[in-house]
Amino acid sequence: MKKLILIVAVAMLGFGAQSQQRVQSQQKAQSQQKAQSQANAVQEMINALDAPGGLLESSSWGFVAKTMKGETIATIHAGKRLVPASNMKLITTGAALAAYGGNYRMNTRFATDGEIKDSTLTGNLYIIGGGDPILGELFSYLPGRDFRKWRDALKGAGIKRVSGDVVGDGSYFKGERRHHDWSIEDELTKDGVVPCGLTWRGQMGDSIPDGAYAAALHFKEWLDADSTIVIEGRPLEGITPEEAKPIAAVNAPPLREITALTNHWSDNFCAETLLKLVGLKYKASDEYGPCTTALKEAMATFGLREQAAGMRFADGSGLSRKNYVSPGFMVDFLYAIGKSRWHRDFIYSLPQPGRPDGTLKNRMQGYPDRGRIYMKSGTMNGIRCYSGYILSGDRKNDKTIVFSFLVNNFVGDNHNLWITMDRVIATLAERNK
Repeated sequence: MKKLILIVAVAMLGFGAQSQQRVQSQQKAQSQQKAQSQANAVQEMINALDAPGGLLESSSWGFVAKTMKGETIATIHAGKRLVPASNMKLITTGAALAAYGGNYRMNTRFATDGEIKDSTLTGNLYIIGGGDPILGELFSYLPGRDFRKWRDALKGAGIKRVSGDVVGDGSYFKGERRHHDWSIEDELTKDGVVPCGLTWRGQMGDSIPDGAYAAALHFKEWLDADSTIVIEGRPLEGITPEEAKPIAAVNAPPLREITALTNHWSDNFCAETLLKLVGLKYKASDEYGPCTTALKEAMATFGLREQAAGMRFADGSGLSRKNYVSPGFMVDFLYAIGKSRWHRDFIYSLPQPGRPDGTLKNRMQGYPDRGRIYMKSGTMNGIRCYSGYILSGDRKNDKTIVFSFLVNNFVGDNHNLWITMDRVIATLAERNK
């Protein structure tokens, strides 16, 4: 009898296991069907945009979306080269992270051609820029934040008085201070000037070509008000002599924070700085020609050198209308960096719709899945772009969706286009909910 009961129990367990497997199999099939249905919905939406009478019928555009498994969800005009506007910053920041790593820090150094004795620096004080693009008062950086660090570094070296001049040295970058493709309107904005090695970013106009002088001037004025270190000489711009002796150094935030600021606020100044760093890394030059060549060479890190050869990179920020990138290339790039060891620093550098800390704070209102979306927008006259990632509900990397939606030559209602693009991306997000 006991043997019979045991046999029945074992049989019931087997039946139960089989039943559970059938349920799991059915759930998996249903999930796959739902995902396919949602993928079909996205494909139908973009096909309708391209059809006669569709919103983008007369525009040049393309769309690609795929999973981190490599499965294509929807695509149209994947190989069309288009102006990416600020989506160009994705390529620049990704290349910078690959070249230097998220922990890399630029710095600002101090040196003198004199000597320190009895708390007095007899000679000139040189402020030697190292490319830090966020020295100044913009964004959340308070006036004096950097100058307090500079003052404390000098006090730590035993300095209370400088008998000579304070000299700003911006020679770390030697390339052009103006990009020939940019319009005058771009150059007059707070972040439209090509950086030098030392630039103080205050009110509009402080990041002008004499940025090294501006840094020296503002630092002296701040110290005059602070009264803890007295500079008897003048603020000047110049080159640090080779025989100058180092005094101190102040580090910038790590590169991951600068890339996040660049992408969250679409900061052109920071993006051009990062392009110069990539140029110095690969070509030992920060001129635009070598820098954009270096940007293509950096794509070899992601296995995209051949594909990059078919694109055109003109600057780091996307202000130039001579950048041409296909949505297929953009997705392959995002996919590759999503598989890299820098993926967390990169993905979380992107703004999210509805969050106040970025350019997308007013986008995708009312969409419940927007908290899983990390993407960069790009806007110029007639140009609207979105590229980025949609994380899955369970945050499994292989379910992450990578997408690029690039639109050029659009002459209709911009608000209507943004709403349509939002709807496509929201529908895409339903797939990996």
